[in-house]
Amino acid sequence: MKNVTISMDDELAQRSRVAAARAGKSVSKYMAEAARAKIEADEKTASEQGRNRQLEALERIFAGPQWDVTDDGRMPTAEERNARGWQRDIR
Repeated sequence: MKNVTISMDDELAQRSRVAAARAGKSVSKYMAEAARAKIEADEKTASEQGRNRQLEALERIFAGPQWDVTDDGRMPTAEERNARGWQRDIR
């Protein structure tokens, strides 16, 4: 376990001592638990934001450009979709 020295204003120090006493903990243990809770909350938020960015990217990809592929209101057949306008010699 590491010892860490922190600086805070007098008001925050007093409020921390009172809150720790109410919780039945030392200021050190109280601050360590508060730091752990804050870090875990921040990591969860970052993870959710990362997932949201990924979801938004996938939604943009799946929405894609809105190409009109119909020909007089009908979809092309598989043969029409795969037809090539040129022939390539395979050697």
